[in-house]
Amino acid sequence: MKKKDAVICDFDGTITKVDSINEFLNRFADKKWLEIEAGWIEGKISTIDAMKQQFGMIKGMTNKKLDEFFESIEIDEHFNNFCKYAEQNNIKVIILSDGFKYFIDRIIKKYKIETEIEIYSNEFKYEKGEFIMNFPNKKSNCKKNAGTCKCYFVEKFKKLYETVYYVGDGPSDYCTADKVDFLFAKNRLSEYCKNKNIPFIYYNDFNEVIKNVRIRTNNR
Repeated sequence: MKKKDAVICDFDGTITKVDSINEFLNRFADKKWLEIEAGWIEGKISTIDAMKQQFGMIKGMTNKKLDEFFESIEIDEHFNNFCKYAEQNNIKVIILSDGFKYFIDRIIKKYKIETEIEIYSNEFKYEKGEFIMNFPNKKSNCKKNAGTCKCYFVEKFKKLYETVYYVGDGPSDYCTADKVDFLFAKNRLSEYCKNKNIPFIYYNDFNEVIKNVRIRTNNR
């Protein structure tokens, strides 16, 4: 028997106010990282190749700089309340990101979010001045050639839950847009959906996500 509801959330630019990976690269990498980013957005380079090249442009990183960076990253003011609402209403919260779990863990810990959240993302560790990357969720048949194949996980959770909501904002979410029951979109994801005639609910923050999920669960 399927469970009731799951909300899958992108992380960078969705839960965080800025894309933490892009902000990190903007602060610490050679500006040529933007050329690689443009190639990634156009689908000319995979997430894995882009990440390796971009993080290879970072020199002189220290643990102090890392700590200061994570202290500067802010999240949506309503995300913690959203997590509490989901927990109280037996709604599963999942973070699905083509970024890094290290970033996600540090930021979630900073904001003292205690709700149990499943996280699927790329991984890295910083050792002796080197970023060591791992991509445990890469799938050989991923059409986007992503580090974390979001379509694979959406299809997986569709089999487990009666209703799957998705909250996203950017290019890494495009492939999931027409595969979920209800899509919350903003920024480039909303423009993509308009161009492709994919139904979506525009949102500004997670308070609006709470209101819409409440309406749909109460009217079921």
